[in-house]
Amino acid sequence: MGNKLKFGLLGALGYIAPRHIQAINNINADLKCVSDLDFNSAQKKEFLSKNIETLDSLEEMIKFHQKDNLDYISICTPNHLHTDQIITCLENDINVICEKPLALSVSDLGRIRKSESVSAAKVFTIMQLRFHESIIQLKQNITSQKSEEKHEVILIYATTRGSEFFSSWRGSENKSGGILFEFGIHYLDILIDIFGQVSNFNVNKLSLNQANVLIEHENAKVLIMINVLSKEKLKEMGQEEVLYRSFTINGDEFEFTGGFQDLHTKSYESILEGKGFTVEDASKSIKQISKIMDEFEKGSTYKPILNNL
Repeated sequence: MGNKLKFGLLGALGYIAPRHIQAINNINADLKCVSDLDFNSAQKKEFLSKNIETLDSLEEMIKFHQKDNLDYISICTPNHLHTDQIITCLENDINVICEKPLALSVSDLGRIRKSESVSAAKVFTIMQLRFHESIIQLKQNITSQKSEEKHEVILIYATTRGSEFFSSWRGSENKSGGILFEFGIHYLDILIDIFGQVSNFNVNKLSLNQANVLIEHENAKVLIMINVLSKEKLKEMGQEEVLYRSFTINGDEFEFTGGFQDLHTKSYESILEGKGFTVEDASKSIKQISKIMDEFEKGSTYKPILNNL
């Protein structure tokens, strides 16, 4: 018991926090404390019944660390808070496991790098799609093929969210970073990992709930289509909620909607094995999304590059 790794977790009531809590339990670590601004008495009581202390802020967690020496803090807070919270942890020599994205800008990414370079601690991020069996198989298939022609790829992600999603921080581009940071970053990451760096891109549509982006990689031409559908509007039309993920590569489609159950646990296991995804790993997709958004704001990014899609 005394040798268990000790964790704190920020944003304990957030949507993604249960996956982190499950992962911490699955690696046989000890979740010592959690923090959230919106705890009610029943929620505090539930955590306390599991010998997990409830706190109101990162500052309180740092004080807890000074007494109890946390090994890691997992960050599951709104996107715009990540950079400053990561840096605070690094300044106190606490290792960080942060949900995507680490940062919403290249400049904030640089701040994290600078802080990590003078800290005894390290930063890791969650790129769970890299552990998805279908994605692993796809990468193996693509890398085993030798083709002079670029692959033609369509990536579709459709999901449903209720009005509470759009009225929360996720509905604010300043706080979430917009649809590409909130939903697209995992897909940009695996596309870069499988098909290489981006050489060109063109934005057809980019809004709070929809993104259509044409991207040319070293080894592929990709059309990304992301749609976040309104739960309430679907209900009005008598339609069911939607969740769908698929790749179509050179005309062959495969779906990867399922298979997400244990990916956070695999991410944590990888970190403990010394194979976790670092700031450098995360930087590729963050830089690319930042560039796409910057160019889109200038109004100069649309010209077709995928003539056959």
